[in-house]
Amino acid sequence: MIGREGSRTLSLGIDAGGSYTDAVVMDVIERQVIARAKAKTTPEDLMMGMSDVMASLIASRSFNPKDIKFTGLSTTLATNSILEGKGGRVGLIGIGWVPEKDWTFDCVMSSFIDGGHDVRGHSLSALDTEGLIKAAKKMDGMADSMVISSKFSCFNPIHENMARSAVREVMDMPIIAAHELSTDLGIYERTNTAVLNGMLLPVINDFLKDVTIMLSRFKIDSKVMVMKGDGTMMDIASAKIRPVETIMSGPAASAVGGRFLSDLDTCFVIDIGSTSTDIAFLRKGLPPVSAEGAIVGDRRTHVHAMDAYTIALGGDSHIFTDETGKLKIGPRRSVPLSAAALHYPELVKKIREKKRSSFMIPHMSRTSSLSNHSSTILKWIRENAPCTPEEIMDSHPEMYTCKSVIQDLTDRGNVILTGLTPTDILLAKNRFDHGDKAAAKEGIYVEAVKLNMSAEQFSMKVIDKIIVTIGKAVLTKAIMDQTGDSTISKNLSKITEVMTGGSFMDVMNVTAELNIPIVGLGGPAKVFLPALEHRLSAKVILPHDHDVGNAVGTICSKVSETASVQIRATKGGGYELVSSFEPPARIKCLEDALEKAKAMVTDHAMNKAVRAGGAGVTVNVEVDSSNFSNHADAFVDWIEVRARATGDPMGRPFSS
Repeated sequence: MIGREGSRTLSLGIDAGGSYTDAVVMDVIERQVIARAKAKTTPEDLMMGMSDVMASLIASRSFNPKDIKFTGLSTTLATNSILEGKGGRVGLIGIGWVPEKDWTFDCVMSSFIDGGHDVRGHSLSALDTEGLIKAAKKMDGMADSMVISSKFSCFNPIHENMARSAVREVMDMPIIAAHELSTDLGIYERTNTAVLNGMLLPVINDFLKDVTIMLSRFKIDSKVMVMKGDGTMMDIASAKIRPVETIMSGPAASAVGGRFLSDLDTCFVIDIGSTSTDIAFLRKGLPPVSAEGAIVGDRRTHVHAMDAYTIALGGDSHIFTDETGKLKIGPRRSVPLSAAALHYPELVKKIREKKRSSFMIPHMSRTSSLSNHSSTILKWIRENAPCTPEEIMDSHPEMYTCKSVIQDLTDRGNVILTGLTPTDILLAKNRFDHGDKAAAKEGIYVEAVKLNMSAEQFSMKVIDKIIVTIGKAVLTKAIMDQTGDSTISKNLSKITEVMTGGSFMDVMNVTAELNIPIVGLGGPAKVFLPALEHRLSAKVILPHDHDVGNAVGTICSKVSETASVQIRATKGGGYELVSSFEPPARIKCLEDALEKAKAMVTDHAMNKAVRAGGAGVTVNVEVDSSNFSNHADAFVDWIEVRARATGDPMGRPFSS
């Protein structure tokens, strides 16, 4: 029943995943989910899926929308946009450096001028202002945003700041200074991060604008925060400026949600989704952040993202028998037969007649860039789906390139394949309650015959293989975290397979005993994870609301920002402070230099956290002198002073 306005202070969490959009309304103080809903994600227009899930929440009549004072979001939009090469046009101006031969950036134009600094933050040469303005004017009208990236701006940002001010006087477009997105060494990665940020500006800004309109339509007036890839949050204004930081926000939301729902500071969080399974190892309540920066596609960035181990196994993974007669699951994603049959009732008959589970159906609606042949084939598929590639080619004998056209439509996402999936297995065994059970059973029968098995034997084999695959991934993640080595050898793969019951060795017994509990998230977790209690001697916890744990995670995190200063001895005596936010400063006494550095990082981190939407901000300062010997060698000899400022998005008195 809807309560009267103001009777509660509630939070709304929305996670727009690859296949499903999950949402919860939660009383975080009482740790109680008031309402929950799921809807299919609509990749061509995320607002459709989000509006559907919001309508379901409102229809529950279990809360007053006006009581929602906080909204948290996580989305795959940034990651997917980069992978698909979508976004705004970016111009790049490099200062004091030129790219190496194998460096590529996703920009429409680039220019490189004199200027920049050395590793101590000292000027290499004066900023070429004339060359800067000339390059910028060439980009006017060609680019939607501009990136300015200066050599060693992480130790002195003055040339980036000067260049930005100069360009703003002659043109009006978003200008991104690379040092504001990354303070790490590595001009290539720092520039790449800034360029990707420029690509994402129109994509994320349009998305957040639509979210604001949608919330208003549902009469929700709340503070809106966005999950970052490192498991912390930023407000909507910050997200519009630094959208690249939302990369990997989905796995981060799952980790935070698992920690909150289980109330465990140290655990493995396993989130089994529709397309993948993410495994995070939390220590002291925080997901570890990749030291090297997130990799999206083939692009290395400086984005601080959660260090999760991801495998291509989920509810929509394609189940098939390969040419050698072995059962395979994934990595390709398929539309579950049980879901496809709801839209195409004739699918059940076609599975039976063709003795196959893979058929083509239309997917994305975008057709603006399709060739005439592609448009013709796509139109035929829409009129005749579900269909096979052979049927398409037989209907277009005059089109010699038909096979490649079909492949292109599939690669673009205009067409997708149906297939037997774990979702179908669960539906047939009454462990899932949405879809056409007849289609699922028909698909299981077709695939079981290929292995000379009964439907029940085949289903149990699939379930066992999924359990083994997830168990192997948990052990692999644990070993990699302990050793710091990401290499997965054949020997390691074999041993972890034996430990999880996937095979055996007759010369010895190999078992595992996990000392860390496993927290399961996602709808399928209740089916596949309990078996790991026996196989890995692990405590498995499936918290209440585990199937919407990712949405819970979007409203149970903190705002957190960092700042760092390096203190370096100078050859003439005294010390120099270098940072990405102030020009170098010289101080004679080391003790005074330390105090000055602590004050600098404290103020800068706190201001960043407040700007990002944090309330009740506290700051923790650390001093790392492990690289310091007072020998005045700038490349290997320094003290690093770091600060982390943490605050709650709403100043709420609970620990997340």
